[in-house]
Amino acid sequence: MRRWLAFVAIAFYVLHAVVHLSRGEPYDLLWGCHLALLLVAAGLLRNNASLNAIGLLWSCFGLPIWLIYTFTGGEFMPTAAVTHLGAFLIGMYGAGRFGIPRGSAWQALAAYLALWVLTRAITPHSANINLAFSVWPGWEDRFPTYPIYFAMLLVSGAFTFALTEMLFRRFHPAGAPRRGI
Repeated sequence: MRRWLAFVAIAFYVLHAVVHLSRGEPYDLLWGCHLALLLVAAGLLRNNASLNAIGLLWSCFGLPIWLIYTFTGGEFMPTAAVTHLGAFLIGMYGAGRFGIPRGSAWQALAAYLALWVLTRAITPHSANINLAFSVWPGWEDRFPTYPIYFAMLLVSGAFTFALTEMLFRRFHPAGAPRRGI
């Protein structure tokens, strides 16, 4: 089941990638929400609780943002729904199998900061991948400058990662015996 779900996660990512590549948007493959699927898949394939946890925590941060975007008039893409929900659900399976290691929140934050740096280095400003360049359109009145917006994202991400690690560890502590999975 573990390996099968890892390949399902990879297939979900590839399916979404095909859509973006066909639209001439290769940079959209670097959204953290979508890469969360690949982290979860890598965690399952390598029996690595940390990789799975990072992907799961990224999905916990990205899924609500994507839902807000989608339900406030953003473009709905069925393959995006599969990546966002898939990362969360398959990541939850991995959490049940491996547990959530201590320090996953800080690892998720460090990995996300590395992704933010990469995004700023190789993607166009106009795409605003991972919100790495500018305040999201419509939020300018709340965040008059990008540094304030980025600080809010950083604090929100750190809070989300820490809270979800704490909650998931209550139900899926690392190293707990797993039966029937």
